[in-house]
Amino acid sequence: MDIRTELRDLMETKNYSIAYVSTATGLAKSTISMWLNGNYNGKNDKITDAMNNFIQRERERTGNSDLPFVDISTVKYITEIGRLCHTQGKIGVCVGKAGLGKTVAVKRYIKEFMDSILIESDSGYTAKSLLKEIHRRLGLSGKGSVYDLMDEVVRKLNQSGRLLIIDEAENLPYRALEITRRIHDKAGVGILLVGRGILLENLKGYNNQYDQLYSRVKFTKIIDKILIQDVIKILESIGQNTKLAETYLQYSDGNTRRLEHLISHSISIAKFNGKAEVDDAVIKQTSKLLMA
Repeated sequence: MDIRTELRDLMETKNYSIAYVSTATGLAKSTISMWLNGNYNGKNDKITDAMNNFIQRERERTGNSDLPFVDISTVKYITEIGRLCHTQGKIGVCVGKAGLGKTVAVKRYIKEFMDSILIESDSGYTAKSLLKEIHRRLGLSGKGSVYDLMDEVVRKLNQSGRLLIIDEAENLPYRALEITRRIHDKAGVGILLVGRGILLENLKGYNNQYDQLYSRVKFTKIIDKILIQDVIKILESIGQNTKLAETYLQYSDGNTRRLEHLISHSISIAKFNGKAEVDDAVIKQTSKLLMA
């Protein structure tokens, strides 16, 4: 296929404008337009090389798209704890290292159970900012004093049977965590706190001074690593050789995010080197290219 036809097909498929191609290649829009129409009088070979490079890069990027959703153990654990908290109106905690798929799991939960509310906290959250966000997610204004916000949130949630999920809850200061306890106590709704391992320490206090808060936690799950069955499921979902599952698990160190990168990049490297499929050597080579 002629390189110009390839570029036009790519632009049509991806809905790319000439401006996008210009930004991606560093070539002027007018140059690309003239080259596409066969009217460019400059160094056509230079433009052709740049377009070949762009098209190849786009093909490889398409091949490295995110893996499909797979119901791995992290999803199972969080869904189980979430349902217990949701249906029984209890407080639960799920903790684990970054990159195990916790956020994916809670987003999947709220998609399946639409009467749940997900708050994705960050390091800037205070007790008031948490209340304001919950207030807004309940369809309210998000404005008012801490007392007014709390009163209206409790009124809205009271005996509603809903579940409040807070992701990356380790970012919350003690007063914000205490707010979640008060919402639970006053409204009778379930609370699921998800985050890294330090969240448990934040809930207990370094000298166990937060007994009143931690004593409310009914369910706890510590997620360490993904399982070999998880790796097999992921490989099956994309038609890859499941005999490589042990190798992938070893070099991903049981981390979902690292595993996904390892799989997608191993496939690309195998293709780049003219191999029909990934093997143990390719996985080992690829693992050295990934950040620890």
